[in-house]
Amino acid sequence: MNTVDFTEKYYIDRRGSHSRKWDGEHLKFSRTDLLPLWVADMDFMAPQCIQDAICSYVKANPLGYTMTNPNYIEAVIGWYKCRHHCNLQAEWLTSAPNVITGIMWCIGAFTKPNDAITLLSPVYGAFDTSASSAQRQIIAVPMNRTEDNRYTVDYDAFENAITEHNVKLFIHCNPHNPIGHVWTEREMDRLFSICQRHNVLIISDEIHQDLITGPTEFTSALTVSKGAYADNMIAMSSLSKSFNMASLHHAEVIIPNEKLRSQFNAYKAHVYHTDSDVIAEAAITAAYTHPEAEAWLTDVLAVIRENYEYLCQELGMALPHIRISPMDGTYLAWIDFGAYVKAEDMHDVFENKCRIAPSFGEWFGGEDYATFVRLNLATSLENIKTATHNMIKHIHP
Repeated sequence: MNTVDFTEKYYIDRRGSHSRKWDGEHLKFSRTDLLPLWVADMDFMAPQCIQDAICSYVKANPLGYTMTNPNYIEAVIGWYKCRHHCNLQAEWLTSAPNVITGIMWCIGAFTKPNDAITLLSPVYGAFDTSASSAQRQIIAVPMNRTEDNRYTVDYDAFENAITEHNVKLFIHCNPHNPIGHVWTEREMDRLFSICQRHNVLIISDEIHQDLITGPTEFTSALTVSKGAYADNMIAMSSLSKSFNMASLHHAEVIIPNEKLRSQFNAYKAHVYHTDSDVIAEAAITAAYTHPEAEAWLTDVLAVIRENYEYLCQELGMALPHIRISPMDGTYLAWIDFGAYVKAEDMHDVFENKCRIAPSFGEWFGGEDYATFVRLNLATSLENIKTATHNMIKHIHP
């Protein structure tokens, strides 16, 4: 399906639907008449096969207490094997309501108050708040930006931070939100070998694993160096991004090490009691097994690429000193407007002049990123054209 036909079929006006992105602007912004490109979900309906699976389950079954459906487990294992060349064992799988909750449970299960947790910045702000709210120290290691606007790791600084602060846990993000970087196996091998050398547990957030928009193939942290680090790792993912199902609260938590898995599940049982989310399991099973869902994913990636290419081309011509990071993964564009807008003017320019609600750069690592925005491109090309036109009109060379 071409991008025009896909948008016509699946795009939906979400205002008035209690959408956090479209109806919740008052939560973060000074006005409510903005074009929202902040919250990381899509403005597209889920594939019909997922809608049908949810409706079919509800019509055929009472919504009582349930156990995990083996078909769901098989679907997850099959998807990882076929799409990501990652061989999972059924017993490795446990769950959380979402990835951030899973990370919070890992922090509770494997660290103590005042322990140090490290991450590479800029990075999704919920990592920081999850750790700081649990009274853990956040050790952010800034990445270096290259002339072509990619980010690289200072491995010496990463290791020094670990040894100096006696870091217990590393939160890894692949693909990396907000910079759009898809980590190579070689890069992860260097990071993980440092963690292994200093007995640092690795948490790998792989929620954007299916949203690959550039040339670098996604590699799960579980498979790096033929699984050499899997025994010291917890990987997490969710279809909330891939198939736009964030309101179905379910994430896969994959823990190969039996001792770590038991420790995680014991902590989970202490703070959370529930049975399986049968609606989420039905939706995930359809997404991972139905050809229509995979075709939908292929088509939505084409829309995202088209939006990104349009944004880069138009902004690049009108604002030649703008710095846009290559978006090899996710649907999130990371853009530095520092050549044109002062840090203290960013909110006024975007909210009151451009009439756009972006994710502001300081949300991903503080004032060092105050001239950046993250823009969600998982919407119609018309919306991206409107946003681009407004930025060009109100941000002058």
